[in-house]
Amino acid sequence: MSRVAIGTALVLATTAGLALPASAAQAAPVSAVTTVASGPAVPAGFEAHYTNGVVLTWTANKDESTTGYRIYRWRTADGPDTAQVIATAGKVPFAGRHVDETELDKGGVHYSYAITAIGRDGAESAFSTPRDIVRPWHAAPVDVAATLADGTLNIRWKQPEVGDRPDHWLIYRSKTAPVRPETGAELFHEAGGPDVTLQVPEKEGNDYYYAVVAITPARSAYSKSVRPTITERKPGTPAAPVMWNVGSVGNQGEIALVSWDDGKAKPGDPRIVGYNVYRWTSEERPDATDRGGATKLNPAPVTGRSLQDPDVKDGTKYWYAVTAVTADGIESAPAAPVLYWTA
Repeated sequence: MSRVAIGTALVLATTAGLALPASAAQAAPVSAVTTVASGPAVPAGFEAHYTNGVVLTWTANKDESTTGYRIYRWRTADGPDTAQVIATAGKVPFAGRHVDETELDKGGVHYSYAITAIGRDGAESAFSTPRDIVRPWHAAPVDVAATLADGTLNIRWKQPEVGDRPDHWLIYRSKTAPVRPETGAELFHEAGGPDVTLQVPEKEGNDYYYAVVAITPARSAYSKSVRPTITERKPGTPAAPVMWNVGSVGNQGEIALVSWDDGKAKPGDPRIVGYNVYRWTSEERPDATDRGGATKLNPAPVTGRSLQDPDVKDGTKYWYAVTAVTADGIESAPAAPVLYWTA
């Protein structure tokens, strides 16, 4: 739909209850469009910004003659002569708002928007001050940070509120910075949100720089490249094992067989490298920090789930308990002790 001025009045055609400008072979530039003396005022406060669509706002006309508004759009490079009506809006009491969700071209293509007011008699005001919009490419993620501790790599970032909302993010890595295709960047992980935690070999994780790209589905630029910060190792205490049994081995029960299980420890917990087995004769059961003078029966952590104790005597009551041990030497609380004796 084009706009044409004849003298100082607008020739209008009525469509869908609102007066529309008549078609013309050549539309007049904005500067040539003037209003009928009795027509509505030009809308004030017209603004446009892009947030998942072009958001247009304006201040409502206060004159009684305004019955609605027309919104125009054109490619800035083509000039206002090519302006087309993209929407109409009814009368609003205070402020108007419209979102143009049309799939605009990306990559630096400028569009211009303007608005007119429509009067009861069909008269149309001149254009408001045009506003230019560029549909932006997706902004690159910012505030990218990475930490590495005990084989756990955490990468997090923020996504600027510019351009379209990303569908997902791609994390790239390379052994040199900046992380770019020309530096041999490889796709490392696809993320659904701006905070990712992954298990990686610690040395491998720290050998790389990482960068993030937003996808929506167009690609943003690469974020800043970061190398993980090695945080202080604070391995947690493993869960205590669970004692299964202390039985007898041998014809006279002269060997005690102690057996246990992982208990509540995570299956395959990489922190646990073995177990310590303790024995004592006191009737007092040890607590988690004091084993009451107990003797550790193994010189090195036991990698299996059982241990034989050949040094037992008839008529003596023995208590046994087992602890889990990590590679850092962190020991769990002891399992609940089990009593053993032979008559």
